[in-house]
Amino acid sequence: MAPRLWLVIGEGMLTGMYSLEISNHDDLFSEVERLSEGHGGKKLCISRLPQRTLLRHLSLNEYDCYWLSEQDTPQSVRPTTQAIHGLLASFIEGEENGISVVEGLNWIVQKEGIDSAMNLLQRIETAAANTNHTLLFPMDALAFDAIDWARIRSIAPAIEHSQSMEPTLTTDLLFTEQSKLDPFTPDDDDDARLLVHLTTLPSLGFNKNQLSKRMLQWRRMGFDVSELEPALSLHDDPKIHQLYLSVEEKIRTAVELARLLDSHKAKIDVTTFEVTMFRIMQLTGLDEISSMLHELS
Repeated sequence: MAPRLWLVIGEGMLTGMYSLEISNHDDLFSEVERLSEGHGGKKLCISRLPQRTLLRHLSLNEYDCYWLSEQDTPQSVRPTTQAIHGLLASFIEGEENGISVVEGLNWIVQKEGIDSAMNLLQRIETAAANTNHTLLFPMDALAFDAIDWARIRSIAPAIEHSQSMEPTLTTDLLFTEQSKLDPFTPDDDDDARLLVHLTTLPSLGFNKNQLSKRMLQWRRMGFDVSELEPALSLHDDPKIHQLYLSVEEKIRTAVELARLLDSHKAKIDVTTFEVTMFRIMQLTGLDEISSMLHELS
């Protein structure tokens, strides 16, 4: 059996190439965020998610992101061993240290066969040898033949990911208070929605990096925080913090309205419930929704 490793990149980066057995994107990017905490180098992500969807999981100003796709766009890379190797080799050669997250190896196996996929891994391993680069290949073991999976793990040992990162969800809305640094990792395939009150970030020491991470947490809950995106291009930290506080107040209101809406679920039809919840998550019409829900109380 191949060894399973614990890896925390930010605390003395363990370089090399590793597989990460994870089957959904929420768990994947929460784990990547945990592993890379404190890492000051460049980050590269090759994902099967287009950038619009990837925004929910990653802060795009921290990563060079590429969409693994047959479509030809400025930020896409084709699912071929040649294209992926070229992009990774260039990144490794051009950066003193870095982290790369590379999805889609099972797609390469389907298109070109396991031998081509293994050749790709070997070439990347050679390129990364004696460098300060870490490469993570997230994969679902069930997508591979058992023998192929063993071959892959022989060259990319498995990382043991943190089980504590996977919260237990119920079929109801969950509401709680969460600290400012706690990750939020709902499952896309779960019908539940976990909404939390996050601790307010103080103005002292506030910066765009903190804002970016908070926006990511809110997006993972499902909130539309696009009105904060212009703040990422500002250089006035006090003004950025004021914009952050204004949106945070809306989200605190939205969390309470979602709780109230859920408590009145039996009193309204399904369509009204879904439309109202959608508006809450978009942070629109909150005063109108508040009046409607209090009339039901």
